[in-house]
Formats: sequence, C-alpha cells, structure tokens
Amino acid sequence: MNVVILSNSYGEDRSGALIAKELKKLDGKIKIRAFPLISFGEEYKKRNIKVVGGHPPPPSGGFLLKSVKKCLADITKVFFLPFSYVDRLRIFKDKTHILIVVGDFPLLFLGYIALRKKAYFLEQCKSNYIHPHLPFERFFISEIAKKVFTHDKITCDDLKDKGIDAKFVGNPMMDDLSEEKKYFSPGEKPLIGLLPGSRKEAYNNMKKIVKIVKELASMDQNLHFAVALSETVNKEKITKIISGLKNNIDVCYGSFVDIVKESRLVVSLGGTASEQSLYLETPVVSFPGSGAQNTRRRLNGQKKLLGDAFILLDCKPEKIAEKILNIIYNQKLLKQLKEKGKKRAGESGGAREIAQYIYSEEVKIKKSSRESRSQETEGRIPSYPKKSKHQKNEKEN
Repeated sequence: MNVVILSNSYGEDRSGALIAKELKKLDGKIKIRAFPLISFGEEYKKRNIKVVGGHPPPPSGGFLLKSVKKCLADITKVFFLPFSYVDRLRIFKDKTHILIVVGDFPLLFLGYIALRKKAYFLEQCKSNYIHPHLPFERFFISEIAKKVFTHDKITCDDLKDKGIDAKFVGNPMMDDLSEEKKYFSPGEKPLIGLLPGSRKEAYNNMKKIVKIVKELASMDQNLHFAVALSETVNKEKITKIISGLKNNIDVCYGSFVDIVKESRLVVSLGGTASEQSLYLETPVVSFPGSGAQNTRRRLNGQKKLLGDAFILLDCKPEKIAEKILNIIYNQKLLKQLKEKGKKRAGESGGAREIAQYIYSEEVKIKKSSRESRSQETEGRIPSYPKKSKHQKNEKEN
C-alpha cells in the first residue's frame, strides 16, 4: 500500500508526520512519501518518513492572502512553484493508493489535479471561529475529498449541515506533546516562557521580546525566563540578541513542553506554538511582530480562534509587562485562563484516530474489491476449449 501525504508547511508537516507514524504502527509494510509545499519536511525526516522535494517559504511565509504587497512578492518569487509541485506529484500518479492532504483547500486542489485521486483531507488551516467555508470551497471539497477531518467541532458541525462528510476526532497538533525532562525551572522564581517562532523572523521577534523582558526585570527582579527554540532557529544568533540579559534567560533546544508547562505564562510569536501552549494549560500573551504570521490582521484571526486565553496586545513593552505581572500573580485569573485555553485548543489523539479511520476504510475497500472479483468469477459459466478437428475425428473413429 503506497501512501502520499501533502502538507503546506511546518505545522501541517508535523500533523502529517504524526499521521504517517501512526499508519506505520498499524502496518509496517505501508510505504509513505511526503510532499511538503513550502518547507523541506524536517518534521517528516525526524520520524523517518521519506520526503520528496521541498521548497523554502515564500516572502509571504505562506500567508499570501493576508497582504497585497506580500502576495505580489510571492508571484515574482514562486510563481512557478504550484506547477513544479504538480509535475513532481504526477510521477507518482499510478503508484499512489491513498492520498492524504494536510492543510488548505488550494493544496487539496493541487493534489487532485496531479494525482486524479480523492483525498482524505485534514483541513488544519480553516475554522469557523475565524470564517466559514465559502460556497465554492464546499462544492469542490465535496467533489474531491473522500473524508474531511476538521480543526474543531464547530467547523465539523457546520460542514455536516451543508452536506459534507466531515468528522472531528481531535487536533493532531496537540499530539506527541510529552515532557522532554530536559529543562527544570530554577528555584521558586516565577518562570515566563519566550517563544519567538520557528521561521527566519524569529530573530527580529526576539529583539522585540527582549524589550518586554527588560521592562519586566525592572518591575520585578524575582522573575526567570526561558526561550524554547525551534531546531530551525540558530541558537548563537538568539544568544547574541539576549547577551545583555543572559543571566536571566535560559535558551534551550528540544525543551518546548518542559518550558511551557513550567511557565506561568508564555510570550509567543509562533502560530502553532501558541495553540499548543493553550493545550498545555499555559496562557499566551502575543503582539504584532515580524513576519507574515505576526501581522495584526493575522493575530486578530488567531485571537478569534483561540479565545480569551490568547491575550493580544499592542507592541508596547511597558504595557505588555504590566499586563503579564497582573496575570501571573492573580491565581484566580490564571486558573480561568488555563481552563478556557485548554477547552479551545481541543483534545489530543487526532493523528491516531485519523490513521485508524483511513486504514480501516482502505482495508474495507480492498476486501470489498476482492469479494466483488470473487463473486464475478463464481457467477461466470465455465468455458471449455473447443476441440480441434483432429481430436474430433479421433473420437469418432
């Protein structure tokens, strides 16, 4: 059984890789190839899933519809990317038994054009909390998706009401978030986690975060800070940016869950990281930063998606610091935000449930196909080879 997984970028790659991992558990003979659109598939490679191709993010960071300027920059930089992507996929058209798409509607459409195959579609990028599906999206999804797995329950219910075969089984982004046991907060000082993001804008984001840290340190000397770094970010560059505060800040790779869980609150400029922090019951403070996913418009959408536990402020370090201190020392408020964040982030286990559903459906399809062929064979009238003229004469004699 050959499986092809298409995914948009980092967050979607992770979900696709986790689904692939669960499929491998169900059947070690399954062959899986991943085709990331605007990344090099680091999440797949970490889990030993074969990656075909790869491309660096465009100027918009993949959020081209959020800015006319960035959209135009994308057109000049990666105009031919969809065409080359489809060409690369077409090579595997006759070798693909199962197609899984993790991302958005345009990616689903590209997959269908290339492989002419209906897909199991995890639409991780769309939610009714922000805006519902447009009529033309619903029409094409109903035509070219075998099954739609949604980001959340309200989106699932809306699609079902519109006649689309949708299912919500949990959010794969919340899977595989176990503590690493690598980072431990020193002493009794309140810890504040710092998440600058996983893309190239992480460095400018960190410069903005440092201004907030300075304000916090001037208001309360009893605080400690820890930066949870993505493997795609250079630690030396980040260390240089925080050099004046190095005695107050720890910088760590591979300790995201440890840092977030031990923090009373995180300052986050990462998309997926913010959502995961709420799942881990840690409130998030954010503000417009650098990069396409940290524009005010983009963050307003994230605010709608994540609710009250995602605290969106203007980029004013002193005001942000004051808000953080008001939250971390207010136990009643902290508890409320933790509960609200956890509820909005949803449940884990999505990758396992999606993999099990796909596998069981495909096994049923194969079994049904074999039975159908068997019944056709049994229903036929046996045909015997005609006797030759020579054989006939021999019998008569």
